[in-house]
Amino acid sequence: MRGKKSSTEKSSTQVEMAEESVFGPEELDNLAAAMEKVVETTEPTRAHDTNTKNETETASKQVLIRATETDHERWKIAAEREGVSLSEFVRTNCNKAADSLLDCQHPAEMRKVYPWSEKCMACGERFR
Repeated sequence: MRGKKSSTEKSSTQVEMAEESVFGPEELDNLAAAMEKVVETTEPTRAHDTNTKNETETASKQVLIRATETDHERWKIAAEREGVSLSEFVRTNCNKAADSLLDCQHPAEMRKVYPWSEKCMACGERFR
């Protein structure tokens, strides 16, 4: 499949093109430089006792998203009720959504196990 872009490469290229059409290349470079400076100068504050999958891995990447004031307040209140930071709340819920979209959700009884591989017979996902 030489020359073809994966769907991930296509979508990231489309996002970059959309960002450039909204911001322009110079503004986008300034925004990226400003975010990099924030990452370099900010000490990571992620707590390691928040029941996450990678308790030893420090969150080092930042994702800038836009949200309405109402959404932001609701997320903040929900995070406080769960006793976690807003960042941890967003990370946890995004990871749950990604797991349900990217990982096979079928029961183990629907898997066919061979000595050399394991495959879900419902969706075709290969595990090894």
